[in-house]
Amino acid sequence: MKPFVSILTFILTLPLLSYQHKVDKTFDLDDEKYLNFIAAVQNSSTFSYFTVIKVKNLNTGVIKEICTKGDFVLGALHIELKADYDKKSAQTVLGFAKSQKNRYFEFKNNKALDNISFFDYNTNLVTKIQTKYNFDKAIEYIKKTKDFSIWLSDDEMKAFAHVLFNKGYLTGENNCRGGTLEYVDRTK
Repeated sequence: MKPFVSILTFILTLPLLSYQHKVDKTFDLDDEKYLNFIAAVQNSSTFSYFTVIKVKNLNTGVIKEICTKGDFVLGALHIELKADYDKKSAQTVLGFAKSQKNRYFEFKNNKALDNISFFDYNTNLVTKIQTKYNFDKAIEYIKKTKDFSIWLSDDEMKAFAHVLFNKGYLTGENNCRGGTLEYVDRTK
């Protein structure tokens, strides 16, 4: 009888073991960036979250990876899609943004491109800032304390946020106070 009980116990615990495996599974970097993107575009407070998107200018064929605020992405989509700002249109635009798991967008409308700072975004600064600051130390501090803030110029702030986003960390800026980039724990 004991072998039967052991086998029965084993069979009954299999679903629990597989469920536990799913709970313990950590997200890969692409999943983490997508979840951070979703948090950025869904956020509607005066504390705006930064996100990184890849954008193609359909007028020139130029493709850039840029860092911008989530609400700016939605604003650009409203312009590009000629969508109103009523509740239904806002849900449609948000739904479209969320469907772009690769965070890739194509824009033809120059006002939409301007809304996300496509023309002004300095991709070279993203490379330069990585030599100016120790991102490994910043990430170590974030992991240890779940807190981080740094005062930077607007351009450096976007570049800093860009690097952290690509490493899986969400940041934001309070639009009322400005100038300080802060780590955001999207799980809280």
